[in-house]
Parts: sequence; C-alpha cells; structure tokens
Amino acid sequence: MEPINQFIKNNKKIERNNERIYQELIQNPKIMELINDEENPLTASMIKNDLITLKHYADQPSECKENSEGQCENHPDGYIINIDIRNGRANMFYTPCPIKVRNDEFIKRENLIQSYHVPEDIKNATFDTIYLDDASNRNVLLKKAIQVTDAVASETNYRGLYIHGEFGIGKSYILGCIANELKEKAVSSLIVYVPEILRDLKAGFRDGTTDEKYNLIKNAHVLILDDLGAEDVTPWARDEVITGILHHRMVQKLPTFISSNFSIDDLEYRYARTKENGIEETKARRMTERIRALCEEVQMTGDNYRNS
Repeated sequence: MEPINQFIKNNKKIERNNERIYQELIQNPKIMELINDEENPLTASMIKNDLITLKHYADQPSECKENSEGQCENHPDGYIINIDIRNGRANMFYTPCPIKVRNDEFIKRENLIQSYHVPEDIKNATFDTIYLDDASNRNVLLKKAIQVTDAVASETNYRGLYIHGEFGIGKSYILGCIANELKEKAVSSLIVYVPEILRDLKAGFRDGTTDEKYNLIKNAHVLILDDLGAEDVTPWARDEVITGILHHRMVQKLPTFISSNFSIDDLEYRYARTKENGIEETKARRMTERIRALCEEVQMTGDNYRNS
C-alpha cells in the first residue's frame, strides 16, 4: 500500500499541475471565446471538470497545413476537435478539417464518372483543353455541348447529343469533356465504349454478370455511348441490348449522349442489315426513333488527328 505521506505528496503534485493547466487555459484565446459566449458561457467549474478535454481542444493547431501528399499536416487524421457546452459539461466532438473536406469532395467527384473500356485521355478531357482550329467546327460544337450539358445538369432538359463525323476528329474527346463538366456540376455519368461492352455482355452469359452490367448501363443517371455502330451488327445487339437500353431511357427521360461515325440515317441503314436475319428495316427504325427522341443530332467536322 502506498504510504499516506507519498499519497499526499502525489496528490498535491497533481493539484499543482491541474492549476497550471487551468491558468494556461483561461488565457488561451480559444478558451476565452468560450468563456465569453453570452448564450452558454464556459465557467470555471466546467473548465476544472473537463480540464483534459479542453486542453486537447486548446492545444490543437488552429489552421490546416497541407503536406506534400495533399493531406493535412496539422490534423493528420483529418478531423478538428470542437467543443459543445451542454448540461454543464464541455463535450468534445469532431468535424472534418477543410483539407479533408476538399479531398473527400475530389474523391466523390472522381467517382461520379464510371467507365467501361474508355482511354484515360478521354476520361480526363475538359472543355478547356479542346483544340480549336479553322479546319473543324469544334467551336460551334463546343458551345452546343456546353449549353446542353448545362441544361441536363439543371434538369431543364433531358435530351443529349448525337455527335457523328469521320474517324479521329475528336468525337470521343467531346464526350469525355461532357462527362467531366457534369462531374464538376455533381452529376454522375457512365461512359461506355459500345463495341467492348457488347463483348462484355455476351461474355457475361458464362458467369452470370450480364443482367447486372446491362441494368447498370440502362439506369445510369447520364449515359454516354461512345462509337455506336462500330460493333458487329447482330439482331441480339440491336434488339435486345441497344434498343432495350434506349427504350428504357426514352421512357424514363434519362439523359443520353452518343458518338458515331454514322449519321442517324446511315446508322439505320447499317442496323437494318444483319447476316442472321437479312434486311429488317422496321427493327432498325425502332432503334433510331429512340435515338432521335433522346438526342439532338449534330455533325462534327475536322481533320483526322490520329494520322497527324
């Protein structure tokens, strides 16, 4: 058992230490602000009862400082201690620091764009990085894309764009710009390279993932279909997949953007002819009617930058 004189000595030491902490706290600007609160002031007894809690609060850095990794150096866990005076006690609670809020918002925005088989340069494209030249109508299309994207983001119009033109002129890049502009407006999108996703859906018959992928595409908040018409035309792809997706989105009025090397009329001609069933104009027209309902058709012109 601890001798009584040692106990008294230790107790007095604790009391002196607590008094020192108390004196430091009542001179701390953050604690003084709580003391001077007119509605719910921090009292001397509260300070003494919750000395350690208030010391943690007072000792933390007031400002955030970003390190080389983009994290908060002063608050490495990303949270700031706050004090709530309630029921005669100083209660501690945590809120994210500004750097964590910014980083979390960035991650949230990044996750707003999902993609299937889309190159990184397309996923990272922005309207600010579009190359404008006299040989193309990119400037006209840029204005149109910005207007339509704003309308979709503000929910004043659900119709997207059907962008068609020659190979390599930047149609996919425009779609990437649209996806990133929507991301900045906190609107989620799914951008899909059509030929590859059709192969994925067909492969999904083996592992049972077809329905999950199909429903994800069909129900995307904003769907962006890249290079429609570049795939092998089959009755299954046309009727079960593409027309099914477009019909659902037309009925639900879900925004849809499409790029293709074909005009809608030329696309209809292409989809009307399959090796399996020959000419089926009505089924092809059923698909293109839904495209016209969902999208405004615009032609893109310019040089083939893949060859330059």
